[in-house]
Amino acid sequence: MSHWIFTVTTHRDHGLSADEIFRQRMSDKFWGLGEKTPNRSSLRKDDQVVYYVGLPAKVFAGCAILATDPWKLSEAERDSVSHGKSFYRAEYGVRLDQIQIWDKLRTVETVLPNLGFIENKEFWFAYLQGGVREISDEDFRVITLGAESNDLAKHPRQQELQNASEFALETHLEEFIDRNWGSIDFGIALSRYQIDDQNGRQFPAGPWSIDFLCTENGSGDFVVVELKKGKTSDATVGQLLRYMSWVKKNLAKDGQNVKGIIIARDVDEAFGYAVQDLQNVSVSTYKVDFKLSPLKK
Repeated sequence: MSHWIFTVTTHRDHGLSADEIFRQRMSDKFWGLGEKTPNRSSLRKDDQVVYYVGLPAKVFAGCAILATDPWKLSEAERDSVSHGKSFYRAEYGVRLDQIQIWDKLRTVETVLPNLGFIENKEFWFAYLQGGVREISDEDFRVITLGAESNDLAKHPRQQELQNASEFALETHLEEFIDRNWGSIDFGIALSRYQIDDQNGRQFPAGPWSIDFLCTENGSGDFVVVELKKGKTSDATVGQLLRYMSWVKKNLAKDGQNVKGIIIARDVDEAFGYAVQDLQNVSVSTYKVDFKLSPLKK
C-alpha cells in the first residue's frame, strides 16, 4: 500500500475554486486524472490519499482510500462525472472509498516542520503543485494526525549533508533559478516540463522530487536538473541517476533520451571522479558575487 497527496487548485478560467472542486469530487466519490498526470500509473486500489487544497486556503482538507485502480473512462462515464462542465470531464480516474472531510483542517505551517518530503521548508509551495505525489507512511501520519512540533525540521538529514551553509545557500538558488529561468545559460536550451498545474519544479517522481524536470529544445530529450544542495558527491550523483532512471521508465518515449545536469557551487576531486565517466550527465558551477559599494555623499 502506498500513500499519496492529491492536489487541487483554483481554476479561474473555469470559474471554479479549489474548495469547490474538492467538495464536488468528494461528493462524486471519484477523482479525475489526465493521461500525463505524474504518478497516475502507479496508483493502486487500497492506496491511501490525503488532499491538499491550494490557494487561498492552503490546507490539507481530508483523506480517502482508492476503491479502484486508475482506468480510462468511456464516453458515458466522462459524461456522468462532468456535471456539464469541460473541466470535470476526465480522461482517467479512480473511485474513492472511506472519504473523510476534516472539520479541523491542517494548515501547511502546522505540519511543515515534520514533513520529510518537503526538503526546502522555506519554499514548500513548490512541492505541492498540481498532480499526484507519493509520500511516506510517516508523512501521511503527520498530515492526517495533524502533528505539531516546535522543533527544527529534521530534513534533510544531517548525515546526508556535507555542508549545511551550502544547503542554505542553494535553497535560495533554486528560487533564483525558478524566477530567472529565461536568463540562465544551462549550456543547452531548456523548457520546463509542464503537466496540469505542475511547472517542472520539484516534479513528483514516485516518492522523490526532481528539482527541475525539463525537455531540451529541438531534440525533445528529457533533462533532469539537480542542485547539489550541500550533499556529498556520492549522494548527489546517486540521486541524479535514480531520477534519470525514473524518468526513462515512466515518462520517456521510445528514442527519447534522458540527460542530467548537476548545478554545484564548486567541484572537488571526489565529485570530479564521481561524474567523470557518466554518460549524458554534465556539471555546471555557479558563483555568488558580493560587492560593497561606498555611499556617495
